[in-house]
Amino acid sequence: MQAIDQPDVQYTAGLFRHLDQCLQCGACEAMCPSRVPFGRLMDTARVALEAHRHRSLANRVVRRMALQLIASPAWTKTLARALKIYQKLGLQWLIGKAPGLPAAVKRLNHLLPAVLQSDNPAAPGSVLDQRGVVNLFRGCAGNLFDQQTLNAAQRLLESLGYQVKVPEQQGCCGALHQHNGDPDTAARLADRNRMAFSADNAPILVTASGCTAHLTAYKNLGGNGPADSFAGRVNDIMHFLRRQNRAKAQFRPLEETVAVYIPCTHRNVLRQHQDILDILSWIPGIEPLVINPQGGCCGAAGNYMLSQPELSGRLREPLIDTLVQCGARLLLTTNIGCAIQLQAGLKERRVAIDVLHPVVLLERLLY
Repeated sequence: MQAIDQPDVQYTAGLFRHLDQCLQCGACEAMCPSRVPFGRLMDTARVALEAHRHRSLANRVVRRMALQLIASPAWTKTLARALKIYQKLGLQWLIGKAPGLPAAVKRLNHLLPAVLQSDNPAAPGSVLDQRGVVNLFRGCAGNLFDQQTLNAAQRLLESLGYQVKVPEQQGCCGALHQHNGDPDTAARLADRNRMAFSADNAPILVTASGCTAHLTAYKNLGGNGPADSFAGRVNDIMHFLRRQNRAKAQFRPLEETVAVYIPCTHRNVLRQHQDILDILSWIPGIEPLVINPQGGCCGAAGNYMLSQPELSGRLREPLIDTLVQCGARLLLTTNIGCAIQLQAGLKERRVAIDVLHPVVLLERLLY
C-alpha cells in the first residue's frame, strides 16, 4: 500500500492559543453521537505539540517544578506545612497588597483558600457495626487544600459502619500531568496508585470528581488486567453513598436554600450528577438550587484558572452573579478545583458564602 504523505503542520501561535483555550470540560464528548474520545485526543495533541512550544526558561522551570512537586507525596506534605506557615504569618495578605509582583504570582496567591485546614489525617475511629471495608483516596490537591473534606468523609463513612483504610503510598492521580503533555509521569503515578491500593479488592472512594474521572480512566493508560480491575473499584463518594441507600432519615433538618455547583467532570465525564441531588434530598427541609442547571464550566479546569486567567474569570462571573442573587449562604460542589475557583470569586466580591463538599455538610448533620 502506498504511503500517504502527511501535510506539514504549521505550529503557529494561533494553533497553540486555540488548543490551550480548550477547557477539556467534556461537554462536546458527552453530546457527541459518535462517542469520539475528544479528551484523549486532546491529551495526545498536547504531547505532540509540547516539543514545538517556545517557553521561556522561567516558564519551563516553574512548570516542571510544579508538576514534580504534586507528583511527590513527601513534597506535597512539605508544601502543605509551608503554606500553612505562609498564611499564619500573614504573608498571603501581604503578597496580595504588594505592588509590582508578576500577575501569575498575585493570581496564585489569590486562589489560595483563606485558611488551610490541618494537615493531620483523621484518626481511624472504632466501627461498632461494620458494614464493609472501603479505601479512601486522598490525592495531592486534597491533602494541600481540602483536609476538611477528606476528614469529614472518613468520619461519615465510619459513622455509617464502614472500616476506612487510607493507604500510605498513594499520591497524585496524575490528571494534571496527563492533560499537560507529560504522559510518562501520569503513567508512573498510575502504577504507584495501583500498587498502593492492591492489598485488597475493596472500593476506592474519591471526594474530588476530577480525580475520580482520571482514576477511572487508568485502564486507558495501562491497557491491562490490573489497570482495568483498579478502575472498576474506583467510586465517587457521592455515587457510592447513593448506591448504598442506607443513610436516609439519619440527618438533622436544614431548612434553607443551599446552592449547588455541578462540576464538568461530574456531569460530562462521570455522568453521575444526579447522585448529588438525590443524596441532598435525604436532608429534611433542604432546598438545593443548582446554579448551572444546563451545564457550564466555572473556569477552574485543572490549571486553566492559572494559564488562562482572563477567560477563566469570564466563565466564573455569571456563576458568582447567580450566587449573589439567590441568597444562599452555602455553596456545595464536588471538585476541589471548582471550590477554589468559586471561593476566590466570592472573595473578590466580598460575599460571605461558605464553599463545602456535600460530605462535609452530611457529616455535620448526621445524628
